[in-house]
Amino acid sequence: MSCLAGPSLAIDREDTEPAPASGTRREARRDGLRQADYSPFPRMSLDAETSLALVLNESDAGLCLVVARNEPIGSLLRIGVRGLHGLLSRDVVARVVWSEESAADRYRLGLALLREAKPRMSRVRYEDGLRARLTG
Repeated sequence: MSCLAGPSLAIDREDTEPAPASGTRREARRDGLRQADYSPFPRMSLDAETSLALVLNESDAGLCLVVARNEPIGSLLRIGVRGLHGLLSRDVVARVVWSEESAADRYRLGLALLREAKPRMSRVRYEDGLRARLTG
């Protein structure tokens, strides 16, 4: 049995095979294995536990995750997708729209994105800071 091993999530090769298409899709999916963390939304406490997941594919409207614990259809999750070097590349709130059991007691979750937090950039004007130092 060949598997992808992580700290707490061993994924069998069958888990990474795409699910059969159930119809036409409005948006193209991007395949690729990426690490993600997820937790229920809204969190009831600041120290709420997060779980590890593997992103199989994603689009602008949704994600497909492999997880160790099944989540009920309709539940809301906050998902942090990690990019190259482990930095957070997406921070989304999504609703579970389908769930299926796969090999090795793992589950595939189909998620519809509801909200994505975009990184905010603040503008700093160099002239204002310089003027304050010169006149202060």
